[in-house]
Amino acid sequence: MKSTYRWVLAEEDDEKAAALGAQLGLAPLVSRLLVSRGYRDAEAAERFLHPGLRDLHDPYLLLGMERAVARIRQAIEGGERIRVYGDYDADGVTSTALMHRLLHRLGADFDTYIPHRSKEGYGLNLPAIDLAAEAGVKLIVTVDNGISAVEQIAYAATRGIDVVVTDHHEPPAALPTAAVAIVNPKQPGCPYPFKELTGSAVAFKLAHAMLGEPDLAFADVAAIGVVADLMPLTGENRAIVKLGLEEMNARPSPGIKALAQISGAEPGRLTSGRIAFGLAPRLNAGGRLAEADTALRLLITADQSEAELLSAELDMLNQERQQLVEDTLVQADAAWQAIAAAHGGRGPAVIVVAGEGWNAGIAGLVASKLVERYYKPTVVLAADAATGLCKGSARSIEGFDLHAALTACAEELEHFGGHKAAAGMTMRTERVAALGEKLSALAESWLSADDWIPRKKADLVCRASELTLEAAEQLRALEPCGIGNPSPRFVLRGAEVIDAKAMGKESRHLRAVLGQGGRKLEAVYFGRGADCGAMLGCGTANVLGELSVNEWNGSKRVQLMLQDWQSAALPVHDRRHEADWRSALLTLAAAAGSAGLLAVAASEAAVAELREAHGEVAGLTVASYAEAAAAASGADTLRLVLIDLPEAGDGLEGLRGLLTGCVVEEIHLLSAGRASSGSRSRSPQGGRMPSREQFGEVYGLLKRKGSWIETPDGFLRQVAERTGRTLADVVMMQDVFEELGFLRRSRASVEIVAQPPKRQLEESARYRKALLRSEAEALAAMSPAELRNWLRALAEGNDGKRLRSSV
Repeated sequence: MKSTYRWVLAEEDDEKAAALGAQLGLAPLVSRLLVSRGYRDAEAAERFLHPGLRDLHDPYLLLGMERAVARIRQAIEGGERIRVYGDYDADGVTSTALMHRLLHRLGADFDTYIPHRSKEGYGLNLPAIDLAAEAGVKLIVTVDNGISAVEQIAYAATRGIDVVVTDHHEPPAALPTAAVAIVNPKQPGCPYPFKELTGSAVAFKLAHAMLGEPDLAFADVAAIGVVADLMPLTGENRAIVKLGLEEMNARPSPGIKALAQISGAEPGRLTSGRIAFGLAPRLNAGGRLAEADTALRLLITADQSEAELLSAELDMLNQERQQLVEDTLVQADAAWQAIAAAHGGRGPAVIVVAGEGWNAGIAGLVASKLVERYYKPTVVLAADAATGLCKGSARSIEGFDLHAALTACAEELEHFGGHKAAAGMTMRTERVAALGEKLSALAESWLSADDWIPRKKADLVCRASELTLEAAEQLRALEPCGIGNPSPRFVLRGAEVIDAKAMGKESRHLRAVLGQGGRKLEAVYFGRGADCGAMLGCGTANVLGELSVNEWNGSKRVQLMLQDWQSAALPVHDRRHEADWRSALLTLAAAAGSAGLLAVAASEAAVAELREAHGEVAGLTVASYAEAAAAASGADTLRLVLIDLPEAGDGLEGLRGLLTGCVVEEIHLLSAGRASSGSRSRSPQGGRMPSREQFGEVYGLLKRKGSWIETPDGFLRQVAERTGRTLADVVMMQDVFEELGFLRRSRASVEIVAQPPKRQLEESARYRKALLRSEAEALAAMSPAELRNWLRALAEGNDGKRLRSSV
């Protein structure tokens, strides 16, 4: 079983880790993690572990902040009507909520406006500006949008409306110069030291500048926006999220309290993960399927009863959104399969699909699922036949700058915005195919072969003994975790698979028990219940996962939440207990498909039957053990089925030649009815093959005797009794010595050669034949575990010494 991802291991420096641990009093596991993530000195590590107010930069370092503050203050003092113009996603809604709280505190005359996703689309639009003018608005403050609204802001100026832009998206080549102020850390010439702020974080900085100090009562919504927008949880973002979580857990607003409860989060125990998978999807649901105003009202209400009603509404929308995503995913995948088929199967380098009746609000979610499934940059568009336009979202893979790619394809688009990993766009339906072609050409040009293999970064290679409950508690110091600061991932190498079972609804998930160095560790892998047989078959595995704590009925225990695994040894699946071996073989052949399957049978009758009955099965090759090596000749890798173990020495020699001469990916054992699984007794004439030392002991006795006459109760029986071997063994050894020229025989008379030639035992055909027979008998008597180990050793290049030492 191969891993799904490329595991990228961070560099370790044990000396640095030990020094850091001593300076800060850290557990070795934590200090090793910090060093592997680049925090190599005490000051940097301390700031990372304890983010807070000291990590908040001066908001006036943001280019345009002074002008923005001055214009907003002028509007407040002059009683001008202000409109906060937001966005419908979680970052936009939290940004709008933060500005609502700020302007309400400052006594401004203001309102808020969030465009409808499907009716208006992203960002400022001309009809919305007309509505603002009709309402007497004199100042629009954008949050989480506006950086590319050149035409719209110029139009606002003609309607007597000033615009202050606060945004964090990648700026276009031409900025909206008609704006009275632009606050965006990514705009050219901005000296702000941290460029990865979200829209909510920029709004938080604006509030800091307006109030003269950071108000932590605003940090809760700012933190939700940072986590929801998938921005790096490093630097100032990490500090904002840490401060926001402290605020949410200590003094939750009615809206956040209600939202946490309905998403299943325990009061006072919100984490960045709970935000990402509980709060953010529900805040996004309103803007995706209906209007974002519901989410906004939830975040600004002071009434707990209203908050509970609004959170319930968002929860229902989220459930509807989940089903809609699944339904649309089926259609989008079918559309992609059709495109791929038209391009020879694998399809273009970038997935671009459009469909009528799709909801643009969930396009990004569907795109993410397609990226996860195929690991290709993906654009999903909802087409409107009435307007001839498509609106949708794109998601990328590591190494492919989506914003740069869309900029290069700008002539195909009406409008777009976003950043490296995600973007939104509007375009003419007839241009969809051209966009797909151009994006695919860029991806093929920009990306290397390695870029197309998904990666997972691992922090440390650990022993099972290190992954304890105490270690899991200590690792909480790395919170908040997320993009840019993922939960720690560990690699466990060569873990014994003690047990593996499917669990959950429809057996979708996997629960395993791993062992290493005498310690057992429970592991869970969601969505991979089908892997339980392969994991059991591999015997030992390398696993990649995150350490978690499972709490149940007051008890705690650690679990490794797997994210990937691979066989540490050759997978050997012992299925000799299955009665219908023919059906099992055909199922294996179908699963192998074009990769092919070699079935090797010990019985000539079974070989003949398979060739007659299944000779036309695609990819299935049938052979006897004697024919196996020739049948496998030329194959790069081999999937192998052994139908009964070889009994004769020649069959064992064929098996050895097959396993040592080919790269074997997996072995399945089936039985056509012979005794197996260690049930056969050894031949009374065979026993254990005598060792070299025993051959030497017998030869010494024969040499001292010098000569003897062979009789049933004669000298050889005495040798057998003295050495503890059977008479058959001693007779066989005498035959070997004769063949090697160590003694000569004349009828019943035998005598030792005075000066025998120097020869090895293996030069005797009689010795080789006896060895093969003994090995075959030992093979049949092995337990399943012993047999798996022997097959693995042989396939990995062992020449059979492990077996010989056991027979």
